[in-house]
Amino acid sequence: MANAVAFDFKGNAYVTNSEGNFIWKVSPEGEASIFSTSPVFTQFPVDRDSPLSSFGLNGIAYVSKGYLLVVQTNTGKLFKVDADDGTARNVLLSEDLPEGDGIAIRGDGVVLVVSNKKLWFLKSDDSWGEGVVYDKIDLDGERFPTSVVVGREDRAYVLYGCVVEGLSGKGGRELFDIEEVRSEKESEDEKIWVYVLIGLGLAIFFIWRFQMKQLIRNMDKKAN
Repeated sequence: MANAVAFDFKGNAYVTNSEGNFIWKVSPEGEASIFSTSPVFTQFPVDRDSPLSSFGLNGIAYVSKGYLLVVQTNTGKLFKVDADDGTARNVLLSEDLPEGDGIAIRGDGVVLVVSNKKLWFLKSDDSWGEGVVYDKIDLDGERFPTSVVVGREDRAYVLYGCVVEGLSGKGGRELFDIEEVRSEKESEDEKIWVYVLIGLGLAIFFIWRFQMKQLIRNMDKKAN
C-alpha cells in the first residue's frame, strides 16, 4: 500500500510502501522501479497488538544534500536513505517516534514528525546520523492528525484526517481541520534572545555614554 511521496530536484518521486517496507522511485517520464529494500527496514521488533502494527514505512521527505528521511509507523524509527543507491541506516534518536506518520522539514533543518497523538520537533548536528527530540506537542487524537507541512516563515500546520470516522463507516465528512502548531520551547528561546539583545544594546549604550563623558572631560582639561 502506497503511503507517502517526496520529490527530488530532478523531478523523481519516491513513494513509500508500508506493507512491503520498501520505497518506489518514479522517474519524470513515469517509469517506476523498486528503489530501496534495505534490510534495516525490518530489523526492529513490531508490537503486533498495536492497531497500526501493519503500517511500516510511511512519511518521507527529500533533503537537498542527497538523501531521504523516512519514518516507520509500527516501530517509531527514522531512517536516512541515500537518494543515489537506496542504502539506508537507522537514525539514532534520543527517543522513538511511536506511530509516526507524516514528516516535513523546515528551512532551518528542523524535522517535524506527526503521529495520531503527537508532533515531534527534531534536530541533528551531523546530517542525521544522530538526532534529538527537543520538543513534542500533544495533539487531538480523536480528530486523528495524519500530515504536517511547513509554510511561510517555517510555520508548521497539521492536518486532522479524522481517519477513525472513515474506518468505522461514518463517512460523509465535508470539512477537515488544519491547525497551526508552534513549539513552546522555541517561543521561550526567542523571548530569551530578545532579552539578551536588549541587554547587550543597553550595555553598549552605557559604555558609549561613559566614553563620551570621559572624552568631554579630557577636552575640557586641555582647553583650560
